[in-house]
Amino acid sequence: MSTRPSVPALWWGQVRHANRSFWRTPVAAFFTLVFPLSFLVILLGVVGNPTLDDRSGIRLAQFLAPVFAVYGVAMASFASFAIGVATDRESGVLKRIRGTPLSPRLYLAGRVGSATWVSLIAVVLLLGVGVVVYEVEVLGRTWVALVVTLALGIACFATLGLAVVAVVPTASGVNAVTTGLLIPLAFISDIFGFGELPTWLERLGWVFPLKHLANAVADDLNPYLSGSGWYADHLLVMAAWTVGGLLVAARYFRWEPRRGTSLGRHGTTGAAVPAGAAAGAVGAVGAVTVNRAPAASALLWGQVRHANRMTLRDAGAVFFSVVFPVLLLVFFGIANEGSRFLGVDLEQYTTPVFAVYGIAVAAYVNLPEAVTQSRERGVLKRLRGSPLPPWAYIGGRIGSAFFVAAVITAVTLLAGIAFFGVRISLGRAPVFVLVLLVGTACCAALGLMVAGLVGSTRTVTAVTLGTLLPLSFVSGIFLLSDELPTLLNVIGWTFPLRHFAVAAFQATGPAAIDWGDLGVHLAVLLAWTVGAAAVAWRFFRWEPRAAG
Repeated sequence: MSTRPSVPALWWGQVRHANRSFWRTPVAAFFTLVFPLSFLVILLGVVGNPTLDDRSGIRLAQFLAPVFAVYGVAMASFASFAIGVATDRESGVLKRIRGTPLSPRLYLAGRVGSATWVSLIAVVLLLGVGVVVYEVEVLGRTWVALVVTLALGIACFATLGLAVVAVVPTASGVNAVTTGLLIPLAFISDIFGFGELPTWLERLGWVFPLKHLANAVADDLNPYLSGSGWYADHLLVMAAWTVGGLLVAARYFRWEPRRGTSLGRHGTTGAAVPAGAAAGAVGAVGAVTVNRAPAASALLWGQVRHANRMTLRDAGAVFFSVVFPVLLLVFFGIANEGSRFLGVDLEQYTTPVFAVYGIAVAAYVNLPEAVTQSRERGVLKRLRGSPLPPWAYIGGRIGSAFFVAAVITAVTLLAGIAFFGVRISLGRAPVFVLVLLVGTACCAALGLMVAGLVGSTRTVTAVTLGTLLPLSFVSGIFLLSDELPTLLNVIGWTFPLRHFAVAAFQATGPAAIDWGDLGVHLAVLLAWTVGAAAVAWRFFRWEPRAAG
C-alpha cells in the first residue's frame, strides 16, 4: 500500500518542476538574468564606473546594480510566472491537476516558490557581480528590511501576474501583456532611465509598484542614507497592489482554457497547401481527376498570406516587432525632449533606427523561431509528401518578413511624424526602400542560418535574442553614444546591425547622403547576407534532429 506524499514533498516537487521548466526556456532565463546583467556591464563599460564621493569611495554602480536586480525580480515573479501558469492552462495541465494528489493551491505555491528562487538568483547575480567587479557595498544594517522588501515585491508581482492570467485568455496574450507592461514601466520607474522625465510621467511611475520596489531596494543599499532601511510608503503601495491582484485573480481566474485557446489550434500546421494543389495530388494518386498544378507565384503568395496570418495571431510577435519599437520611440522622445544626436533632433535619428530594430526582431528572431517550430512538429518533413515544394514554404516565410518589415517601418515613421514632427524626404524614398530591402534580407538570412546550425526552437530563440539585444546596445539603438569604448566600437562595426541602422538614418536624415559611406554599409549587409545564406543552404535540416 503506497503512502500519499506529504504536502511539503508535493510542494517541493512542484518547485523543482517549475525550476526545470524555467531553465529549459532560454528566453525566460535570458530576459530575467542575462539581459539586466548585460545592460549593467555595457552601460558601465560605456560611461565608466566613476567615484561619486572621494571620501567614501562610492561608485556609480552602487545605484545601478540594485535597480537592475529589481528588473530581474519583476521578470521572474511577474512575466515568467504568469507565462508559465498561462501555458500550463492552455496545454490542459491545470485541468488535469484536479485528478492528481497535487492540489491547485500547491501548484500555485510551487510556481511562486520557483519564482522566488529565480528572483533571489537574479539579486545575488547582479549584486554579486557589483560587489566583485564594480565595488558595490552591501549594507549589513539594512539586510532584514531588504529581504522583507524583496519578499513583498515578489508576492506583489506574482499576484499581479496571476491577475493578468485571469483576464487574458491565451499564453501569447499573457506574454505580450506582461512584457508589454513591464518594459515601459521600467523606463518610468528609475530602472532604464534615459533622461529627465516630464512631471506627469514621473508621477505616473509612482502609481505602479515597480518604481516603489526599485526605490526601496536602491535606498536599502544607499550608503548615504541612515537607518535600518524600512520605508513604509513603498511597502504600503506594494501591499495595496498585492491585495488588488489577489481580488482580481480570485474573481476571474479559470483553471481550464477558454474554448478555442488550447495549444495547437493555430500552430499544428506550419504551412498552407493551396486547394488546387491538394486536388491535383488527389487526382495523381486516386486517378479521380487531374488538375493543373498551381503556378509558382500562387504557391509563394499563398505561403506569404499564411505566414502573415500566423504572425498576426501571435500577440507576442506583434508586440515585440511592431508595438515595442514605437514605445521605445515615444519614451526616448519624451524623456529626452529637445535633445540632439549626431547634429539632428533625437527623434529624427531614433525613428528609422527603431524601425530597424523592429525589422531585426521580425526577420532575425521571429522568422527562424517559426521555421524551427514547424520543423519540430514535423511539418517540414511532411512537405516532401505534399504538392507544396519546400522552397515555397521558406520563400513564404521570407516574403512575410518583408511584409512585416514594411508594416513596422510605416507604423514607426507615422509615429515619429505624428508625435515629434519628424520629416522624411520623399525624394529619398527609393534609397530608404533599398536599405530596408537589403537589411531585411540580411536579417532573414542570418535567422535561417541560426535555424540551420541550431536544433531546437528554444535554443534558436535564445541565440537570436542573446545576440540581437547586446548588439543593439553597441549599434546605436538602445544606447545613444558616439564615443563607445574601442572594443565595443569594433564589435558594433563588425556585425551588420550597426550598418543597417546607420544606413537607415543616412537615407532619412536631413544631411546630404554620402554615397561612398552608404555604399560601404550596403556592401557589408550584402556580404553578411550571402555568407549567411550559404551557411543556411549547407546546414539547414528539414527534419528535427534525433534526441540525444
